[in-house]
Amino acid sequence: MNRIWELLAKKFSHEITEQELHELDGLLKAYQHDFQQSEILHAVYGLEVVAQEDEDALKRSEMRLKKALAAQAPAPAEVEEADEVIMAAKSSHFKRYAKFYIAGLVNAAAIIFFFILPQLGANGPLYNKINTERGAKTTVHLPDGSVVTLNSGSRLSYNKDFGVKNREIRLEGEAYFDVVKNPGMPMIVSTGSVDVKVLGTTFNLKAYPEDSVVETSLFTGSIQLTSAKDPERVIMMRPREKVTISQQHDLSGIPAVSKEKQRETVSLQQVMFNQTDSSFDETAWMKNKLVFKAARFRDVANELQRKFNTDIYFNDPVFQDIRITGTFSDESVHEIILELQQTIPFQYTSSGHKIYISQ
Repeated sequence: MNRIWELLAKKFSHEITEQELHELDGLLKAYQHDFQQSEILHAVYGLEVVAQEDEDALKRSEMRLKKALAAQAPAPAEVEEADEVIMAAKSSHFKRYAKFYIAGLVNAAAIIFFFILPQLGANGPLYNKINTERGAKTTVHLPDGSVVTLNSGSRLSYNKDFGVKNREIRLEGEAYFDVVKNPGMPMIVSTGSVDVKVLGTTFNLKAYPEDSVVETSLFTGSIQLTSAKDPERVIMMRPREKVTISQQHDLSGIPAVSKEKQRETVSLQQVMFNQTDSSFDETAWMKNKLVFKAARFRDVANELQRKFNTDIYFNDPVFQDIRITGTFSDESVHEIILELQQTIPFQYTSSGHKIYISQ
């Protein structure tokens, strides 16, 4: 973190090199969870920049900032985080390189502005965006106290008014939600293909754009599910239920059926409980397990790509729709491919992080 503040200070004072910019970009991606309080930036955006190191001036600036934060977001957790950033902003690395800085947290928030700004439109709302790289998982603590665990290759975003004016979330990928109940402000999770309305519950939502299915699994509470293609159809889900919506993908090069004739296939099942480790198959990914139940080979390949940060190519599309059932835990991607070969007559070659499936 000290190195991040050092590089941010150098960028703020226009002394950063091209190599240091690349280093900063990598560090910010690795520690993005430490920079989710966009309310801090919103609270201090209009405060003036000072160029003094007088100790009394620092204390006055800290008091002004805390008042601004209290007016915008008086939650205790945010005030505690503010104190932590103030300490970081006073580090020796920061004082060494910053020519012009805002006392205490004011400076930290102004520097944060430089890498949050690219996420904003010209006059659009301020968004928090969290990306989970392939082969990794991320836990996000939302401002309302809800907790979201993101699976590999997933993206989540919410605006600066989250928990104040609304609880709207955009998800691309897979996440497990533990939502704090608030009857007056339901949480809305949108994926582009489905919308999930939540009051207070735990559920898993899997909606990768490259997959052929969207899965919503409910564990406690209740949720309301609607499809973008059929918004008038509302599905009320109860605990231990899973709704699967099959999506049509044109992967063969053959012209797809016209949109007017396309239909989603919606099915309702019970979530699968595994008595061996007292878990559900739908959340096995949280324990680094892969569970497939009659999944298409192309969806299995997508799962392997995300988990192992590899690329899998089908030289012959005939294999893509073959159904696969199996559970994997400690195997490598090559061990899994070899096990799949025991039941599916395919050949494969590999080069670096690329795997090619053929007849």
